[in-house]
Amino acid sequence: MTSEIDALRSRRAILAAAAGGAAALAASAAMPLAAAAAPVNLQTESDNATGATTSVTDSAADSNAFEGHATGTGTGFGLEGTALGAAGVSGWSVSAPSTYWVDPAFDPDFTNYTGVFGSAPTAAIETAVGTGVWGDSPDVGVYGSGSTGVEGYGGWGVAGFANGTVGSVGVYAQADLPSRALYVEGKAHFTRSGRSTIGAGRSSITINLSGTSSGSRVFAVLHSNRAGRYVRAVVPTTGKFTIYLNTTVTSATYVAWFVLD
Repeated sequence: MTSEIDALRSRRAILAAAAGGAAALAASAAMPLAAAAAPVNLQTESDNATGATTSVTDSAADSNAFEGHATGTGTGFGLEGTALGAAGVSGWSVSAPSTYWVDPAFDPDFTNYTGVFGSAPTAAIETAVGTGVWGDSPDVGVYGSGSTGVEGYGGWGVAGFANGTVGSVGVYAQADLPSRALYVEGKAHFTRSGRSTIGAGRSSITINLSGTSSGSRVFAVLHSNRAGRYVRAVVPTTGKFTIYLNTTVTSATYVAWFVLD
Protein backbone atom coordinates (compact mmCIF):
# COMPACT_ATOMS: atom_id res chain seq x y z
CA MET A 1 0.00 0.00 0.00
CA THR A 2 2.85 2.38 0.91
CA SER A 3 4.50 1.95 -2.46
CA GLU A 4 1.19 2.68 -4.24
CA ILE A 5 0.72 5.92 -2.28
CA ASP A 6 4.31 6.96 -3.00
CA ALA A 7 3.78 6.22 -6.68
CA LEU A 8 0.56 8.30 -6.73
CA ARG A 9 2.34 11.22 -5.09
CA SER A 10 5.17 11.00 -7.56
CA ARG A 11 2.80 11.04 -10.56
CA ARG A 12 0.95 14.07 -9.18
CA ALA A 13 4.22 15.96 -8.62
CA ILE A 14 5.38 15.21 -12.15
CA LEU A 15 2.07 16.34 -13.69
CA ALA A 16 2.11 19.59 -11.70
CA ALA A 17 5.66 20.31 -12.72
CA ALA A 18 4.98 19.52 -16.36
CA ALA A 19 2.17 22.08 -16.46
CA GLY A 20 4.69 24.76 -15.50
CA GLY A 21 7.25 23.76 -18.13
CA ALA A 22 10.73 22.33 -17.96
CA ALA A 23 12.01 24.95 -15.49
CA ALA A 24 9.28 24.14 -12.98
CA LEU A 25 9.99 20.43 -13.37
CA ALA A 26 13.66 20.94 -12.52
CA ALA A 27 12.77 23.07 -9.50
CA SER A 28 10.27 20.56 -8.10
CA ALA A 29 12.77 17.75 -8.44
CA ALA A 30 15.25 19.66 -6.29
CA MET A 31 12.76 20.48 -3.48
CA PRO A 32 10.67 18.40 -1.12
CA LEU A 33 7.17 17.62 -2.38
CA ALA A 34 5.42 19.75 0.28
CA ALA A 35 7.44 22.87 -0.61
CA ALA A 36 6.90 22.46 -4.37
CA ALA A 37 3.12 22.25 -4.01
CA ALA A 38 2.69 25.68 -2.36
CA PRO A 39 2.92 27.98 -5.44
CA VAL A 40 0.32 27.41 -8.15
CA ASN A 41 0.96 28.38 -11.75
CA LEU A 42 -1.63 30.75 -13.23
CA GLN A 43 -3.78 29.04 -15.82
CA THR A 44 -5.11 30.81 -18.91
CA GLU A 45 -8.79 30.67 -19.88
CA SER A 46 -9.83 29.81 -16.31
CA ASP A 47 -10.58 31.49 -12.99
CA ASN A 48 -7.53 31.12 -10.75
CA ALA A 49 -9.06 31.00 -7.29
CA THR A 50 -6.70 31.94 -4.47
CA GLY A 51 -6.70 33.04 -0.86
CA ALA A 52 -3.49 35.04 -1.07
CA THR A 53 -2.14 37.98 -3.08
CA THR A 54 -0.62 37.28 -6.47
CA SER A 55 1.93 39.91 -7.42
CA VAL A 56 4.38 40.70 -10.20
CA THR A 57 7.57 42.66 -9.47
CA ASP A 58 9.61 43.92 -12.42
CA SER A 59 12.87 45.70 -11.64
CA ALA A 60 14.01 46.20 -15.23
CA ALA A 61 14.42 49.77 -16.47
CA ASP A 62 11.56 51.26 -18.51
CA SER A 63 9.49 48.08 -18.39
CA ASN A 64 5.89 47.40 -17.41
CA ALA A 65 5.27 45.05 -14.51
CA PHE A 66 1.98 43.80 -15.96
CA GLU A 67 0.05 44.34 -19.18
CA GLY A 68 -3.40 43.35 -20.34
CA HIS A 69 -4.49 43.48 -23.98
CA ALA A 70 -7.93 42.78 -25.43
CA THR A 71 -7.45 42.64 -29.20
CA GLY A 72 -10.52 40.65 -30.19
CA THR A 73 -13.77 42.03 -31.53
CA GLY A 74 -16.56 43.08 -29.18
CA THR A 75 -16.43 45.05 -25.95
CA GLY A 76 -13.76 43.32 -23.87
CA PHE A 77 -11.58 45.35 -21.49
CA GLY A 78 -7.80 45.35 -21.46
CA LEU A 79 -7.90 45.21 -17.66
CA GLU A 80 -10.82 44.80 -15.24
CA GLY A 81 -10.77 45.06 -11.47
CA THR A 82 -13.60 44.51 -8.98
CA ALA A 83 -13.82 44.77 -5.20
CA LEU A 84 -16.55 44.71 -2.56
CA GLY A 85 -15.00 46.88 0.17
CA ALA A 86 -12.71 49.31 -1.67
CA ALA A 87 -11.98 50.63 -5.16
CA GLY A 88 -12.10 48.16 -8.02
CA VAL A 89 -8.76 49.40 -9.33
CA SER A 90 -6.19 51.28 -7.22
CA GLY A 91 -3.01 52.91 -8.44
CA TRP A 92 -0.46 55.19 -6.77
CA SER A 93 2.72 56.92 -7.89
CA VAL A 94 5.98 57.47 -5.96
CA SER A 95 4.54 56.78 -2.48
CA ALA A 96 1.48 55.07 -1.07
CA PRO A 97 -1.43 57.24 0.21
CA SER A 98 -0.64 56.43 3.85
CA THR A 99 2.59 58.45 3.64
CA TYR A 100 0.94 61.85 3.18
CA TRP A 101 -2.61 61.50 4.52
CA VAL A 102 -2.38 63.18 7.93
CA ASP A 103 -5.78 63.48 9.61
CA PRO A 104 -7.47 61.14 9.21
CA ALA A 105 -4.89 58.59 8.07
CA PHE A 106 -5.68 56.96 4.75
CA ASP A 107 -7.94 53.93 4.95
CA PRO A 108 -8.79 51.85 1.84
CA ASP A 109 -12.37 51.86 3.12
CA PHE A 110 -12.51 55.53 2.05
CA THR A 111 -12.56 54.31 -1.56
CA ASN A 112 -15.58 52.03 -1.12
CA TYR A 113 -18.04 52.47 -4.02
CA THR A 114 -15.20 53.81 -6.20
CA GLY A 115 -14.42 52.29 -9.57
CA VAL A 116 -10.89 53.65 -9.94
CA PHE A 117 -8.75 55.27 -7.23
CA GLY A 118 -5.52 57.09 -8.11
CA SER A 119 -3.09 58.75 -5.73
CA ALA A 120 0.15 60.73 -5.86
CA PRO A 121 1.99 62.98 -3.38
CA THR A 122 3.01 66.57 -4.01
CA ALA A 123 5.70 66.59 -6.68
CA ALA A 124 9.22 67.05 -5.32
CA ILE A 125 10.60 68.37 -8.62
CA GLU A 126 9.69 71.48 -10.61
CA THR A 127 9.12 69.58 -13.86
CA ALA A 128 6.20 67.53 -12.48
CA VAL A 129 2.92 68.00 -10.66
CA GLY A 130 1.34 65.43 -8.35
CA THR A 131 -1.69 63.98 -10.16
CA GLY A 132 -3.93 61.25 -8.80
CA VAL A 133 -5.57 60.49 -12.13
CA TRP A 134 -4.42 61.77 -15.54
CA GLY A 135 -6.52 61.38 -18.67
CA ASP A 136 -5.23 62.33 -22.10
CA SER A 137 -6.85 62.38 -25.53
CA PRO A 138 -7.07 64.65 -28.57
CA ASP A 139 -10.83 64.60 -27.88
CA VAL A 140 -11.82 64.34 -24.18
CA GLY A 141 -9.11 63.71 -21.60
CA VAL A 142 -11.47 62.89 -18.72
CA TYR A 143 -15.20 62.20 -19.04
CA GLY A 144 -17.62 61.92 -16.17
CA SER A 145 -21.31 61.00 -16.29
CA GLY A 146 -23.94 60.76 -13.58
CA SER A 147 -26.17 62.99 -11.51
CA THR A 148 -22.95 64.97 -11.04
CA GLY A 149 -20.70 64.48 -14.04
CA VAL A 150 -17.49 65.78 -12.44
CA GLU A 151 -16.99 66.89 -8.84
CA GLY A 152 -13.90 68.51 -7.39
CA TYR A 153 -12.92 69.40 -3.84
CA GLY A 154 -9.84 71.29 -2.70
CA GLY A 155 -8.13 74.66 -2.60
CA TRP A 156 -9.28 74.83 -6.22
CA GLY A 157 -12.26 72.52 -6.60
CA VAL A 158 -11.91 72.42 -10.38
CA ALA A 159 -9.19 74.08 -12.47
CA GLY A 160 -9.32 74.54 -16.22
CA PHE A 161 -6.55 75.97 -18.39
CA ALA A 162 -6.71 76.85 -22.08
CA ASN A 163 -3.69 75.78 -24.15
CA GLY A 164 -3.02 79.21 -25.65
CA THR A 165 -4.42 78.42 -29.09
CA VAL A 166 -6.69 81.17 -30.42
CA GLY A 167 -10.26 80.35 -29.46
CA SER A 168 -9.32 77.88 -26.69
CA VAL A 169 -11.48 77.89 -23.53
CA GLY A 170 -10.37 77.03 -20.01
CA VAL A 171 -13.82 75.96 -18.81
CA TYR A 172 -16.79 75.45 -21.12
CA ALA A 173 -20.37 75.16 -19.90
CA GLN A 174 -23.35 74.30 -22.10
CA ALA A 175 -27.01 73.57 -21.40
CA ASP A 176 -30.23 73.44 -23.39
CA LEU A 177 -33.11 75.61 -22.19
CA PRO A 178 -34.52 75.70 -19.59
CA SER A 179 -31.38 74.29 -17.92
CA ARG A 180 -28.57 76.58 -16.75
CA ALA A 181 -25.11 76.39 -18.31
CA LEU A 182 -23.52 77.92 -15.20
CA TYR A 183 -24.74 78.14 -11.62
CA VAL A 184 -22.68 79.94 -8.99
CA GLU A 185 -23.53 79.73 -5.29
CA GLY A 186 -21.34 82.13 -3.36
CA LYS A 187 -18.94 84.82 -4.47
CA ALA A 188 -17.53 85.01 -7.99
CA HIS A 189 -14.28 86.76 -8.89
CA PHE A 190 -13.37 88.06 -12.35
CA THR A 191 -9.89 89.42 -12.97
CA ARG A 192 -11.14 91.51 -15.89
CA SER A 193 -13.08 93.79 -13.58
CA GLY A 194 -12.09 96.54 -11.21
CA ARG A 195 -12.60 99.99 -9.76
CA SER A 196 -10.88 103.14 -10.97
CA THR A 197 -10.89 106.81 -9.95
CA ILE A 198 -11.89 109.74 -12.14
CA GLY A 199 -10.10 112.80 -10.80
CA ALA A 200 -11.77 116.10 -9.91
CA GLY A 201 -12.47 118.30 -12.90
CA ARG A 202 -12.46 115.36 -15.32
CA SER A 203 -15.30 113.59 -17.14
CA SER A 204 -13.53 110.46 -18.46
CA ILE A 205 -10.86 107.87 -17.73
CA THR A 206 -8.96 105.49 -20.01
CA ILE A 207 -8.04 102.08 -18.62
CA ASN A 208 -5.40 99.86 -20.25
CA LEU A 209 -6.35 96.17 -20.31
CA SER A 210 -4.61 93.59 -22.48
CA GLY A 211 -6.94 91.59 -24.70
CA THR A 212 -9.56 94.31 -25.02
CA SER A 213 -10.77 95.02 -28.54
CA SER A 214 -13.42 97.13 -30.24
CA GLY A 215 -15.74 94.13 -30.00
CA SER A 216 -15.42 93.76 -26.21
CA ARG A 217 -18.48 94.28 -24.03
CA VAL A 218 -17.54 96.69 -21.24
CA PHE A 219 -19.92 97.76 -18.50
CA ALA A 220 -19.32 100.58 -16.01
CA VAL A 221 -21.23 102.25 -13.19
CA LEU A 222 -20.46 105.01 -10.67
CA HIS A 223 -19.28 103.79 -7.27
CA SER A 224 -19.55 107.24 -5.68
CA ASN A 225 -22.77 109.16 -5.14
CA ARG A 226 -22.51 112.20 -7.40
CA ALA A 227 -25.77 114.07 -8.05
CA GLY A 228 -26.49 114.61 -11.74
CA ARG A 229 -23.53 112.49 -12.88
CA TYR A 230 -23.73 109.16 -14.66
CA VAL A 231 -21.80 106.99 -17.12
CA ARG A 232 -22.68 108.25 -20.57
CA ALA A 233 -20.69 105.71 -22.62
CA VAL A 234 -17.90 103.12 -22.53
CA VAL A 235 -15.82 102.82 -25.69
CA PRO A 236 -13.39 99.87 -26.06
CA THR A 237 -10.44 99.82 -28.48
CA THR A 238 -7.36 97.66 -28.86
CA GLY A 239 -5.80 97.09 -25.43
CA LYS A 240 -7.86 99.69 -23.58
CA PHE A 241 -11.27 101.28 -23.04
CA THR A 242 -12.51 104.73 -22.06
CA ILE A 243 -15.33 105.49 -19.64
CA TYR A 244 -17.15 108.77 -20.30
CA LEU A 245 -19.38 110.62 -17.81
CA ASN A 246 -22.09 113.06 -18.84
CA THR A 247 -20.10 115.94 -17.30
CA THR A 248 -17.10 116.64 -15.10
CA VAL A 249 -16.99 115.76 -11.41
CA THR A 250 -16.03 118.23 -8.69
CA SER A 251 -14.21 115.63 -6.56
CA ALA A 252 -12.51 112.26 -7.05
CA THR A 253 -15.13 109.73 -8.11
CA TYR A 254 -14.98 105.92 -8.16
CA VAL A 255 -16.24 104.01 -11.17
CA ALA A 256 -16.58 100.20 -11.28
CA TRP A 257 -16.17 98.28 -14.55
CA PHE A 258 -16.51 94.77 -15.94
CA VAL A 259 -15.19 93.46 -19.27
CA LEU A 260 -16.54 90.56 -21.36
CA ASP A 261 -14.82 89.14 -24.46
